Amino acid sequence: MKTLFMETTRIDPSQTVGEIQRILGEYGASAVRMDYKNGEVVAVSFTVDIKGEQVPFRLPCRWEAIKTIFESRREKRSRRGKPPGDLTAQAKRVAWRHILRLVEAQMAFIATGQSKIPELMMGFLIVNKDQTMFEAMESQNWKFQLEHKK
Repeated sequence: MKTLFMETTRIDPSQTVGEIQRILGEYGASAVRMDYKNGEVVAVSFTVDIKGEQVPFRLPCRWEAIKTIFESRREKRSRRGKPPGDLTAQAKRVAWRHILRLVEAQMAFIATGQSKIPELMMGFLIVNKDQTMFEAMESQNWKFQLEHKK
């Protein structure tokens, strides 16, 4: 059974969120905030100055998909005598590490002049309250118009 990227991490989400916050600040975010639900960080939002305008982005932590993968393995692990542990806590740790690695990779492109934050983070652009562009497009069943000429 192949392990997920960062699956064995033991790093607490709060530490990872702090690392993400620091990196975003180093690479030009003018503000970084943590979005909470039930006392836990569920997203990191940040703004970037683009031509004098503060443009908002949101990086949601979608740990539920990772937990689903872990749950599908639960029976196999139980048969081998290994207790599954707290799958929710581990899924959250892994998901936050994934977000950190995404941010690090994106910032490497920016640091080397290959791209800019808006280009790389377009899917995370906040377009409706706290809804990202990706979430808005997905909620509309991907019905959007791209204009191009042949």
